[in-house]
Amino acid sequence: MWLNKGEPIRWERPWGLIDRARLEDDGETLLTDLRIDRENLFAGLFQGIEGMRIGGKRKLKISPHLAYGETGIPGRVPAQATIIAEIEFIEERKWDHN
Repeated sequence: MWLNKGEPIRWERPWGLIDRARLEDDGETLLTDLRIDRENLFAGLFQGIEGMRIGGKRKLKISPHLAYGETGIPGRVPAQATIIAEIEFIEERKWDHN
């Protein structure tokens, strides 16, 4: 993910399913498993990946109100920032709901 003017959002540590999550490119690239639901994704990502299929790629431009909004992420994403995200759907997994 990047800020609208092209500055990369650098992650301090991977998030998602920690046993499979990793950072690359000095924290610029996050590779992880994500549950596609409203609890795990901010609204712009959730809406932007709807309908994707395995092997699909999308570049999303996400308005602040659908991303980190008025608070941002201190030290990482400023308030009211537009986010650019590149998403690649690599594989689908079934989640154990127990």
